[in-house]
Amino acid sequence: MTSQLPQKEAPVPRQGQLLQLNWIRAVAALLVVAYHCEVTMILPKYFGVSTFPLFKAGHSGVQLFFVLSGFVIYLAHHRDSEGNGSMVARFLMKRFRRIYPSLWIVLVPLIVLSFLGFATRVPDSADVVLSLLILPVKEEVILATEWTLRHEILFYALFACFLWNRKIGFWLLVTWGFIGLPLALFGDKGWLIDFIFNNNHVLFLCGVGIAWLYIRGHSAGGPYFLLAGLIVFAVTFYFAMSKQIPPNGELLLFGLGAAGIIHGACSMPSLNRKIAPLEEAGAASYALYLIHYPLISLLAKIAVKLNATIAAPRALYFVTIIAICQMAAIVFHRLIEAPLMKAAWMQRLFLSTGTTTIASGLQGASRDIADRNVPAPSSD
Repeated sequence: MTSQLPQKEAPVPRQGQLLQLNWIRAVAALLVVAYHCEVTMILPKYFGVSTFPLFKAGHSGVQLFFVLSGFVIYLAHHRDSEGNGSMVARFLMKRFRRIYPSLWIVLVPLIVLSFLGFATRVPDSADVVLSLLILPVKEEVILATEWTLRHEILFYALFACFLWNRKIGFWLLVTWGFIGLPLALFGDKGWLIDFIFNNNHVLFLCGVGIAWLYIRGHSAGGPYFLLAGLIVFAVTFYFAMSKQIPPNGELLLFGLGAAGIIHGACSMPSLNRKIAPLEEAGAASYALYLIHYPLISLLAKIAVKLNATIAAPRALYFVTIIAICQMAAIVFHRLIEAPLMKAAWMQRLFLSTGTTTIASGLQGASRDIADRNVPAPSSD
């Protein structure tokens, strides 16, 4: 493999949206919600027993999301001109606009409730700032699921370096993604090193790799890739339920299965069709990610009180909680997230003024490089 990903590429064999990606988003999100519902209801203060042991491996939805993220980001931006400050700035502002405003809408009420005593621990000012900025923390205090976003933001930062300079960015991404594998052999590295070189990061690179193959038309055998990915993912899922695979091995196997599923599904034009429920669920997957954990905690408390007077099966409570979370996510997406993303003021704020400001800084850095007689980044 070369030290950079060339820009002169074969035409993308399929144009337009890959609708099957929304199916995968929907399934990944529901796996995570089912996992959190299972591990919450099993707590002694709730029902104290397992409802659906199958979903003890539902955390695999996170690995599926990470591979999908790498795939989507590279697919969307692989044609961006190298060293183009405006394009790098536009990438960063689009990511900011996609992630931060909706997160803040969820975080602010949770922060207020935490200070009012509705939490196991009151956050300090550092907890609040680091959560709002999605910066590394030793422990999640406000929104337990935010840890995945912190890794996502780190990936975006390094991918922006790749857009600015393909050669340097490529090696930064590869080093960042793979150095965690040998580092995992050493204990007591400190939480910050564990975060920066977490083994989950190799999954982003898996997504980038299969996107690199996909845009070059290496899509023969799509059904076989899909089948192989499903088998690897399902077998890993089975053994993960009882923790029979070491955590790092489990993570890599889920990533391998996810890569096969995504590459295989996207290589099959027959799957590129709209299925309304999955389309809706996929579009609302980020909203579901943001709201489901605190909502599950609230709904589980209500379920326990109801169960004291209404002897309903735990499975019914389980399914009802997941259904309410999904419906709430769709409402959040339709009424808050989507309108916020489409708002004219949001477009102007994050894709005009912000882009110009950041681009000016990047172009200034480029002039500084030239002034020091250092070669500018290659454009080939």
